[in-house]
Amino acid sequence: MTSTHPFTWWQEHQAFAPADAADPHDEIPPFSVELLDLLADVEDAFAETGADTPGWDDPHLRADGERRASSDAEYSRCQEPGKYRILWARAEAWIRVLTARGWADAVEVEDGAQVSWAGKAFTDRYRTTVLSPRRPGAQPLVLARTAPDDAVGSTDLTGDDAVSLDLVVGLGEPAVAVLEPDCLCDACDSGSRDLLGELDHAILSVVDGSVEIVRSSHGHSRRTSFGAESGSGVDEPDVSVQIAAGPWAKDWASRLLCPPVDATASAWTEEMLRKSRRKRLLDALVGALPPPFVARIRSLRAGHQGMVTSVGYTTRVQQKITAPVDALENPPAGYRRIHRSAVVTGVSFEDAAADVLTWALQCRAGIDVVASSTPLTEGTEARLRLGVGPFTITAPCRVLQVIDEPGRQGFRYATLPGHPESGIEQFLVTRTATGLVRVHLDAVSRPATWYARLGAPVTRVVQEIATRRYLRALSTSTDR
Repeated sequence: MTSTHPFTWWQEHQAFAPADAADPHDEIPPFSVELLDLLADVEDAFAETGADTPGWDDPHLRADGERRASSDAEYSRCQEPGKYRILWARAEAWIRVLTARGWADAVEVEDGAQVSWAGKAFTDRYRTTVLSPRRPGAQPLVLARTAPDDAVGSTDLTGDDAVSLDLVVGLGEPAVAVLEPDCLCDACDSGSRDLLGELDHAILSVVDGSVEIVRSSHGHSRRTSFGAESGSGVDEPDVSVQIAAGPWAKDWASRLLCPPVDATASAWTEEMLRKSRRKRLLDALVGALPPPFVARIRSLRAGHQGMVTSVGYTTRVQQKITAPVDALENPPAGYRRIHRSAVVTGVSFEDAAADVLTWALQCRAGIDVVASSTPLTEGTEARLRLGVGPFTITAPCRVLQVIDEPGRQGFRYATLPGHPESGIEQFLVTRTATGLVRVHLDAVSRPATWYARLGAPVTRVVQEIATRRYLRALSTSTDR
């Protein structure tokens, strides 16, 4: 079980960064020499701390380079829980480097419950390391394990006593979570490289001084140089936090934070209004596409929220679905595979599941839904409407399955004739034994109309943006 990827995440980042840094607001600014040296030191230390915790490749990646679908059973199990000790090993590498450089002093607290956090914990916390930076204005870094050192982890994640070998990254005193625990189920496993990349991003943001977190009764937001998120939902309206990190090293230039995200704005605004050179090029490409496809993209505009109705739905002669019913489990040749998941904040599992089953995700993504029944049931047919006026595109689909299990609720639908694409899509809300709520999106698709085929490269961009909107819709709802 060893990762075969030839490059680190920062080497790939640097490869795609522009050769010059003339535009400080470029979407992929290069890393400084000092930052690259820091990451190289961490990698060297990890060769020792991680000697007994090998990495692994994405278990869903097939030999042809495509990703296979996650099975239903994978969402509730973790066949190799011990492999996630790699997170602890990576954290230890960071601790060694930061203390060896003289940037911080480390204090180890055996009982993690003794460390103060702002807000309630989503999981138990055990041995915790608090690194206090020596430079004035910098904020402490807190690394808390979610299981005892001798724990083996749980294979069955559905039990109330399930144990995950995870790590919580915190900032400040009392600490505010920068990186929350993941579910660590087999379905969401995309390999150790992604996992370690997320951990590095969180720790690096604190040390680099490029993280800002705000929590209040009105909502929450978090920004780093790697991304930004916000939401109107809050778990604890009485908790009020506003904290920003400062660099740990003298004469260190922090990376620029990503622009803030308006919780009421669309992801299209978030993605497209930054107007880097790449975005301006994309806008030009979009403008050259056929009008129906342009309308489809521009329907994802700021402030547009769809609506769902059953009035006016006309039942037609039942048509055959346009994709194999088992396409998620066995994607046919030519179908593109998507798997994404995100933590749901400020919303209970029950409310999140109810939203999914009433087409709320589609509506909050700016899509109008005309359905034969709401809440949806197996066999429900719906027409998703994108665009404006004469350029509206109708995407018919049929619900194949409603998932209703303890800790797992959602549905799966298939495309019908007339849909711009051929495929299967599944929306699922899960709750782990620790109470963490996540939303998952799984889909396989390929273009089924001339304009979808013609605009295939841009279609992928639009799909990615729409997917992000789906994942954020539950946390950022303001009208529940």
